[in-house]
Amino acid sequence: MENLAPSRLLKTRQGTIVVGVAAAVLAAILLLVYLSHYRSSVKGSTEPVTVLVAKRLIPRGTSGNQIAAQNLFTVTTIPKGQLKLGAISDPAVLQGTAAVSDIYPSQQLTTNDFTTKTAGALASQLTGRWRAFSLPSLDAAHGLSPDVQAGDHVDVYAQVRNIEGLVMSDVVVLASPTAATGSAPASGNYILRIPSSKAAKFAYIGENGKYWLVLRPAVKAFPTPPTLAPTANLFGGP
Repeated sequence: MENLAPSRLLKTRQGTIVVGVAAAVLAAILLLVYLSHYRSSVKGSTEPVTVLVAKRLIPRGTSGNQIAAQNLFTVTTIPKGQLKLGAISDPAVLQGTAAVSDIYPSQQLTTNDFTTKTAGALASQLTGRWRAFSLPSLDAAHGLSPDVQAGDHVDVYAQVRNIEGLVMSDVVVLASPTAATGSAPASGNYILRIPSSKAAKFAYIGENGKYWLVLRPAVKAFPTPPTLAPTANLFGGP
């Protein structure tokens, strides 16, 4: 038994061979384990997974409900290795949220692109020259209720002193009194996103006339032709 001690085993030719074979076997086992893990990793990264991808530009502030209702995304299958962190695969995740920044065509929708609607959410949808303007109370005919909801684009017409005309086209509706459950934010009046340069004009018409909202197509809407401006350029203009 003394001859089998490790120190004596290494001192013999036979012992050296045994140790070498054992080391080679161990190295082969480790290589097989590594290759197995590598194949599993490669297979996992190429495994197909589904993700929601934007069909076209989704402007900042667009509600998740509007994105789903207008089918602004497509369900795409991609390799798992190309999946972005927080990528969304279930449209239900969009309910009650709004885009925190512009989402571009072919961009994967992720949880980081959306925020839950909370108090003060209107301010988060405004940047630079944009302002939130609340229209005076509109009846179902003038407001096209309940069809016009947050996230829609409308043309705004008005009547003042028996003159009717286009005030502004392609206006984003930030909030609506007919907002569906989960979309946001609801408001007693329609709240529109307008440039600061038009705020005084909108306010004047609100005090002296009446508004109509005309719903625009969700995609590929043609430009709205302007109307002739009356005295003081009440309609149209910058």
